[in-house]
Amino acid sequence: MTSFARLRLPALILFLVLLLVACGGQPTAAPAPAGALTVIATTTQIEDVLGAIVGDRVTIVGFVARNGDPHEFEPTPENVKQVAGSTAVFKNGAGFEGWLDELIANAGGNRPVFDLSEGLTLGTIDSAFEEGGETDPHIWMSPVHMLTVVDNAVAGLTQIDPAGVATFAANATSYKAQLTELDAWAEQELASIPPERRKLVTAHDAMGYFATRYNFAILGAVIPSVSTDAAETSAKELAALVETIKTAQVPTIFAEASNNPKFIEQVAAEANVKVDALYVDSLSDKGSEAGTYLDFFRTNVNRIVAGLK
Repeated sequence: MTSFARLRLPALILFLVLLLVACGGQPTAAPAPAGALTVIATTTQIEDVLGAIVGDRVTIVGFVARNGDPHEFEPTPENVKQVAGSTAVFKNGAGFEGWLDELIANAGGNRPVFDLSEGLTLGTIDSAFEEGGETDPHIWMSPVHMLTVVDNAVAGLTQIDPAGVATFAANATSYKAQLTELDAWAEQELASIPPERRKLVTAHDAMGYFATRYNFAILGAVIPSVSTDAAETSAKELAALVETIKTAQVPTIFAEASNNPKFIEQVAAEANVKVDALYVDSLSDKGSEAGTYLDFFRTNVNRIVAGLK
C-alpha cells in the first residue's frame, strides 16, 4: 500500500481542488449549483447509486475506475486532494476499503465517513477458500442488500445536506422500486435453470450473496480467494477443480469481465466446458451493457441463465 505524508492544504489550494473536482472529475450527478457539496464514492456501484439519489444537489467523485479492480486500488496524491476537498466519504464497508483510514488521515481527517453496509447481515467466505471465514464484502451481489445501501446513503446525505431531504427521499423511493423489480425479475429468469445446474464456478469467490439469494451452490473458484490481487492457484488446486467440474457436469464457468485470467480458459479446456464473463467488482463504461448497477446485475443474470439452463 502506498504511503503518503500528511498534507496540510491552504485555503487557495482547497478552492482549486474543489474547482477541479466539480469541473474535471467523474461525477455521476448533473452539474451542481454554486455552493453544492462534493462527496467521495469509493466504488463504481456506490458512485452510481448516489447519482440516482442526489439530483443536482451533490457532486460525486468516484475513486475506482470503471472496469477496474477495487482489490488492486491504491490511493494516489490526487485522491488525497479529492478527499481534502470533500464534505464526506461514502464507502462500501464490510472491510472492503482497507486503505481508507490512512487516506483520510493524510487528507486532514475530520470528515464524515458513511458505511453503506451498516445494518446488513454479512456473510463469510466459504471455508473451502483461502480467506474462508472472513467477511464477504461483495454486498452489491444482492439487490435486496442494495435496498439497505440506499437507505444508508439517504441517511448520510441528509446529515450533510438537511435541506435536500425531500429530493433524496423521493429519488430513493423511486430507485428502491427499481431494485425490487430487478430482484423479482432475476428470480423469474433464474427459475429457468434446473436445480441440478444451479452451480457456479467463478474467477474468485465473490458470488456468495448472489448464491444465497437465488439458491445456487458455489462449487469453487478458479482463483480460490476473495481478493484477486492475493490469490495464486496451484496446479494441484486446478486439477481438483477440473475434476469437480467434470463430476458436477457444470456446462459453463465464469471469468470476470474486469480481470480475466488466462488459466480460467485452461480449466475450461481441460474440463470441456464453456467460458463466459461476469461483471463482478466494478461497473463498465457509462452507456454500455453494465454501465449502471441495474444494467450490471441484469447482464450478469442473463449470462448466468444462458450459460447454465
